[in-house]
Amino acid sequence: QSPSISAPKFHNGYNVFPDSQPHLRKVHPNFHSYAATKTSRSLGIIPTVQAAFQTSGVQKVLELGVIAGIGSALRNKLDGKAVTALLLNAMVPAVIVSSLSSLTLTSEMGTVLLSGILLATTQLGAGELASRFVIPRDEPVLRRTAGVQLGTMAPALSVYSFTREFVGSTYAGLQALADIPTKIYTLLLVPYYLRFRGSGQKSQKASTDNEKSESVSQKSTFRKIINALGDPFNLAITCGLLLATFGTPISSLGFFGKAIGSLASAQTAVLFLLIGIKLQIKGDRPRLCLRLLFARHGFCSLAVSSYLATFMSQLGPDARLAVVLSSQAACSIIAYGQMAKVATVVDGYDTDLAFDIVALSFPLTAVLNTIACLVGSLYVDYLPLTGTLLLVLSALAK
Repeated sequence: QSPSISAPKFHNGYNVFPDSQPHLRKVHPNFHSYAATKTSRSLGIIPTVQAAFQTSGVQKVLELGVIAGIGSALRNKLDGKAVTALLLNAMVPAVIVSSLSSLTLTSEMGTVLLSGILLATTQLGAGELASRFVIPRDEPVLRRTAGVQLGTMAPALSVYSFTREFVGSTYAGLQALADIPTKIYTLLLVPYYLRFRGSGQKSQKASTDNEKSESVSQKSTFRKIINALGDPFNLAITCGLLLATFGTPISSLGFFGKAIGSLASAQTAVLFLLIGIKLQIKGDRPRLCLRLLFARHGFCSLAVSSYLATFMSQLGPDARLAVVLSSQAACSIIAYGQMAKVATVVDGYDTDLAFDIVALSFPLTAVLNTIACLVGSLYVDYLPLTGTLLLVLSALAK
């Protein structure tokens, strides 16, 4: 007589016994097809993950992470100040002239440009709110620095590759168009805004000669103008605007344009090399920057979700996802360069904090955009919840 064994049952009474008692096993006729279906579903996740891993956006993030790792490994071999000077005086100006020279304005751009203005304004407001949410009032320098830096965006470096891969090249082109107001603000208005927000001019040595003639004074003024035009940032802005006025993108200038383009394209690699050199995950500063970035993305997510519900509720999921990706752009390295330049003549800014914000904003944006692209419309639908969770994380990370 067979031993009495308690075993799980299918709905029609068929028993499944362990392999050690095959003579007692009686398999349900649909068991093999059920197991095969369940296995195929489980294995179907693997190609999806592999496909996402191979997308250009994720591969770009991993590439930049490797470059940052190389910079960290070479921290004792490379001079961070020299690399910073190379970035700000050669590569960022090349990006400025390339960006400005390619600007074209037509009457059909109105709606997209208006959306870009609203997004830039939203980002600026989110940056100011985040700085006040995280930094106490008795630290005005840190609060001022964070407010300005968090209010800038760099979608070309942190968003376009995700949009091209997961949404489509058409929407990437629209993002570039909507980025025009942000470029105008970052390249042309930020220097004046920094001076306006600063706490005053740096002290200058008094002149020892109080009897200089008017001609010498005029010569000094003329020299200041020449020196201003010779500054890499000012020269890049001037040349870029002139080229845009005549409808001549820098890429059309033959070998000279290719040289500027090569410098501009090298900016991303050098930036992440510098991030690896300078960024040190220790002390309170990285935690402060993460809290600021969490708050920035939190406030921006809440604002963008309201915008989508009010003005874009009838649009398709691709358009809505493209807007969300744009709103999650990293902070601008060009704005950091503007701040570093203005900080030499105006008090009230902590350029080290500004750089740390930029450095940490790129990996955080990469994580958020990767999640948004993989989850898709569900991420957009739950954007208010995402914004709330980010604000909670910012508050709890004290």
